[in-house]
Amino acid sequence: MTEVIRHEVPIAIRALKTANIYEIRNGSHILVDTGMSPASLDFLMERGVDLSQIDLIILTHLHVDHIGGAQAIRDKYGTPIAIGRNDAERIQRIKDNKDEFGEFLSRQLGINGTPHEILSKIVDRHSVLDNMSLYHEIDIDKKLDGGETFGNDVEILNNPGHSPGSISIHLKENGSLFTGDHLLPGITPNISFYDEESDMLGLYITSLKETLKLDAKMIYPGHRDPFAHGNQRINEILDHHRERLNEILSVTGDWSTAFEVASRIRWSRGRTLDAMNLMEMNFAIGEAISHIRYLDSSGYVDKKENNGVVMYRALTANGKHRLIL
Repeated sequence: MTEVIRHEVPIAIRALKTANIYEIRNGSHILVDTGMSPASLDFLMERGVDLSQIDLIILTHLHVDHIGGAQAIRDKYGTPIAIGRNDAERIQRIKDNKDEFGEFLSRQLGINGTPHEILSKIVDRHSVLDNMSLYHEIDIDKKLDGGETFGNDVEILNNPGHSPGSISIHLKENGSLFTGDHLLPGITPNISFYDEESDMLGLYITSLKETLKLDAKMIYPGHRDPFAHGNQRINEILDHHRERLNEILSVTGDWSTAFEVASRIRWSRGRTLDAMNLMEMNFAIGEAISHIRYLDSSGYVDKKENNGVVMYRALTANGKHRLIL
């Protein structure tokens, strides 16, 4: 019989407030995600978790609010750390070149039309750069490709989109799924960019459709409360992205940058880009970039470069924008 224990740990992200850490006990003892900082170790110990008995740490993806406590546990108890291969390779690039991430971020924001005064503030306060030591110090022991099993019940699923190497953990016995930020209740996971051209939204949509096939009975997300009816939530998220894609088409009748798109559309609770803090603004611009890349790869927009800035314009059929159905 598999036992699941949830721990909700505070994190320093205004929109989220907390992150979930899970214990899976099924003969082996697996810790899923580790919060935003090494303080997670103390948090878990204060709640009676015997970390010396953890056999494996599985990180659902590379974001700082999920990997923060992993190395502190590994350093103290020797517990191996596992993460999706594509995320492990991205972490290694950050370790190999401490300046590469900031340079890449600046370049991509600039190419997509972000004004320098906003760009520089986002880069200066980006969560990766603010927590760079966590990436430099973490040691990955296992790179997961999907398909791995641990014991008779735990299966790793590859679902890129929220990050290049996002994974979920499937409990085959009862149909439960630990999704990290692949599926969240009430909020849609941020889909952004990780290189110069990959269609992360396209990868995410494909991953969602693959997850639909599982018909998971219970979802254990990376944030907020566990919930049932996973397929209903997947369809809600797919509907959300369809609506956002059509909204973007509606505001790109003329040549526009991704930053201009982010400034024109309405975000959660009707907010505008200029009402957001720097982290939220970074997420919004990243979302605009990922959605426009999807529209480009799907043949819904034209693309051109003007003085080093990429611009897009919606294609029309019979004088009207084609809709994402």
